[in-house]
Amino acid sequence: AHHPAERAARRRSSHTTRTHTSTGAGVMPTVALSVPAIARVHRPRPRTTARGRAPIRVARASAAGAPDEASAGGGASSSESDALRKCAIAFVDRHVSSGDRVGIGAGPMVSLVLGEIHDRLADSRLDDVQAVPTGTLTAKEAAVAGVPVTTLENVPAVDVCVLQADEAVTYRSEKSPGIAAVVGREQRPVQPDLILTRRVIGKSVKVVLLAPALGDPIPLGGSVPVAIVGGQSEWEECAEELDDVFLGDADVWRRGAEVEANPRGGKSPYLSADGAHTIVDLRFNDPLDDGSRWEDGFQLFGSAATPYQIAAEVETVDGVLAHGIVTQADSVMWPDASDASGVGEYVVANEGLSR
Repeated sequence: AHHPAERAARRRSSHTTRTHTSTGAGVMPTVALSVPAIARVHRPRPRTTARGRAPIRVARASAAGAPDEASAGGGASSSESDALRKCAIAFVDRHVSSGDRVGIGAGPMVSLVLGEIHDRLADSRLDDVQAVPTGTLTAKEAAVAGVPVTTLENVPAVDVCVLQADEAVTYRSEKSPGIAAVVGREQRPVQPDLILTRRVIGKSVKVVLLAPALGDPIPLGGSVPVAIVGGQSEWEECAEELDDVFLGDADVWRRGAEVEANPRGGKSPYLSADGAHTIVDLRFNDPLDDGSRWEDGFQLFGSAATPYQIAAEVETVDGVLAHGIVTQADSVMWPDASDASGVGEYVVANEGLSR
């Protein structure tokens, strides 16, 4: 076995020589999933912060989709629900036109978007709008909402894709402003289809994120879902390589029927219906701080890292099929009482100006 420092050095040197083969429409190579309970050795390292980074703002949502304690303190009141609805209405106002094919993610705010699209189709304010689901749950929600559903294969392009972010940051003062987010953390009522979500994003002309709140500036961190190959030996090999890459920075936990069962997914580890993939979570938590998230966000080789670095490193691992880090968003929208419309929006194409 290699010392953790030697493993990190091997990863650094091999990173420049690795080649990553994609398989159609932005889908990463296929491998099987099931993560072993690995005895971890956490190397001591000085606490560092990312230097030279621009001010960021973070939106964080609870599993139910309402603002959590970090962003809004507690459950959603009727006024908060009204604010979320305003955000959904503003999204449709600004980003959906007749004839559009709209990629649909999961979450309460996206459900409100579907309801608004249905209402406008019903009274002819919109015509010929179809939803392109990112999973079976979103397909059912669109059908229940009364919005016509089509498949990704049936459209030449997706005009706009709307996703509810579990957590999002905006980079506003850099030479290259941007948005990064994590999606797919929620495991109930069904596991997310990260692979289809990546395909829909890859075929979208525009990607818009919805966030329940925008909070204090803190780095993007916490857990990242990763879809990997599902074969018994294949998933273990992939999980072990992920463990090597992020040794001391993140724990690797396979998802299962019981949330938080154990790192291998408990008695019933998750496996997709076709048996092709499973999902693991990279948990970027500090073992010296009761397992809470690192104060300076994502970590790589013992130092603070950007979501762009984490995504690039994850994609080099054989057997990784998709992950929940989104860096291609064109805008993010959130309820903002200080704005006359009640909705804030950060648009990258407008050099990061909010409107």
